Amino acid sequence: MSLKISIVLCTYNEVNHIVGTINLIKTSLENPEIIVIDDNSTDGTLKKLYDLKKRLNFKLFVREKERGLASAQKKGFKEASGDYIGTIDANNSDQILYFDSLIKKLNNGYDIAFLSRYTPGGKDERVFLRAFGSMLINKVSKIILRVPFTDFSSGIFLMKKNLLSELEIIITGYSEWFIEFIYVMYKKDFKIIEIPYIQKKDDFLIQSKSYPNFFGFIYLGLKYFFRVVITIIRN
Repeated sequence: MSLKISIVLCTYNEVNHIVGTINLIKTSLENPEIIVIDDNSTDGTLKKLYDLKKRLNFKLFVREKERGLASAQKKGFKEASGDYIGTIDANNSDQILYFDSLIKKLNNGYDIAFLSRYTPGGKDERVFLRAFGSMLINKVSKIILRVPFTDFSSGIFLMKKNLLSELEIIITGYSEWFIEFIYVMYKKDFKIIEIPYIQKKDDFLIQSKSYPNFFGFIYLGLKYFFRVVITIIRN
């Protein structure tokens, strides 16, 4: 009997990508459980999702009063029933093509496997400011935390479901909670592995939530740095 794979998709105004992403998940994985958490999109994403549900089976939760990637992921994790639980970006569907490798790692005894742009074979092809800022955040995180990992912010991972009950992590903010998650797992001797990942250039249809403007990008970077500091203090 094959293991069930749950994929959490957090969406807000992804009308140009959501149908293709869900279709690719369906064709790339064997009988996946897809959980979509939408923050009440206003661009037609919800209509696409409701239309898609008429012919495809997936879970859809629309949040009208709550916002934020981390809280949406937390909701998705709670609703997931799979043996393995993972996430991808709704606007970067090619990430699902790496999941065969992630699944194999978990089948071979790892507790979590995640995609990394900075391990050998990985690459970040986005615009210079985004790529450089992300690399800087991750290098600082690695140096301060003193852990043998390179990418705390790709946000693309597959983990065994039992991790959620065995580790008490505060899931807040954007995706900076993952920094503390990896750090605590490492300290508790869970088996962790990074898989090389090439993040493609953003196409003209993608409107980044993490880089709405220069000042927003700096603010997000500071939040990541703050989470690194809190991780050290709290653990």
